[in-house]
Amino acid sequence: MKKVQTRITLMAGAFALVSAVSLNAFAQSGQHAQHGAPSGQAGQHHDMPGHEMMQSMEAMHQKMSSMQMTGDHDHDFAMMMRSHHQAGIDMAKAQLKNGKDPQMQAMAKKVISDQTKEIKKLDQWMAKHKATSK
Repeated sequence: MKKVQTRITLMAGAFALVSAVSLNAFAQSGQHAQHGAPSGQAGQHHDMPGHEMMQSMEAMHQKMSSMQMTGDHDHDFAMMMRSHHQAGIDMAKAQLKNGKDPQMQAMAKKVISDQTKEIKKLDQWMAKHKATSK
């Protein structure tokens, strides 16, 4: 149980760090700034390179931060990892759509394959193990 708590804490910390760095870099670049943008420029960031990946990161962050924790660390871990893996799949699909490097394209295909299998395992586990408060 202590190992699961440690993993969740480390995962949450790593996620928070990656999210903070990504969102901070994005904000500092001025690319997200619809606030105060001259007329006609608001919303243009949707055409920017990397937007699909940022959008999947933001959606994952929103979903994970709004998840209702059950107190069952195993179930909470499975729930959060499912969202994390789905974001990885979404980012990999954006890479396949927009990327050029053959090595990154191959990695994106592998991420989609691996994470899809992991999501299936997590879904099966959660279907058999309903959350219980501990």
